[in-house]
Amino acid sequence: MFILLLLSAFEFAGHSGAASSMLAGAAVPDAEHSFHLNPALIVTGRRFQAGSAYCSPYGLPGLTWGRITGVWHAGPISTGLAFSSLGIDRYAEQDAQFVVGGAPIPSVAVGLGVHALIITNGPQRDLAPAIDAGACWQSSRVRLGASGLRLNSPRWRDGEDLPPRFTIAGSWRPVDELLLALDLSRERSDEDAVFGAEFRLVPQFGLRLGVGAAPLRYAAGIGADVGPIGFEYAYQFHPVLKETHVFGLRAAWR
Repeated sequence: MFILLLLSAFEFAGHSGAASSMLAGAAVPDAEHSFHLNPALIVTGRRFQAGSAYCSPYGLPGLTWGRITGVWHAGPISTGLAFSSLGIDRYAEQDAQFVVGGAPIPSVAVGLGVHALIITNGPQRDLAPAIDAGACWQSSRVRLGASGLRLNSPRWRDGEDLPPRFTIAGSWRPVDELLLALDLSRERSDEDAVFGAEFRLVPQFGLRLGVGAAPLRYAAGIGADVGPIGFEYAYQFHPVLKETHVFGLRAAWR
């Protein structure tokens, strides 16, 4: 019960993709980010993509989280499916998601995400729909994004709701080997800022780091590609809840 009160419903960030170790990512071109940061990013990447991520949040015994994703680009339309689950014993928070997006004008992408949020607590089950929306503009080295998550304030059977979360973000690649990213977000009266960076020693291998402001937290990790297969590892540190190790695997092909 202590763990459930600590995390609350759908409060674990569950980042995957580059954002797992950069923390920032609402304007970073990674289709994984479309499922938890900005739906407009569904348009990025190769024609077919699949991914998975797993962790034991904060090293709490018995608590596990995972997400699987699939993305398909067909002409001007990009679509994606994802399923994630956070659970311990007979309690689980699950999210089945569909994202669709496209580029209505050059350099501008938009996306829409629809969720089925499910809480299972023993024999009891509750379901609430949620809607995300986002947009992204890009030039050769700069990308700006804005998104709103849970725009409909999904409400549970007991009357408790999940507040919307709004984010504005930017990323800048001053040279080919370096990517910088910043996300500014607000949820109710709480504001947060996260900064991330990725340094590519070679095109197939990147070192990543991130820092968040509210609360002050840190992350670091790597991303490595071997042909169509990619591997990601992230270390996240929370000042109260301590360490999380996130492992990710992806495949992309044309």
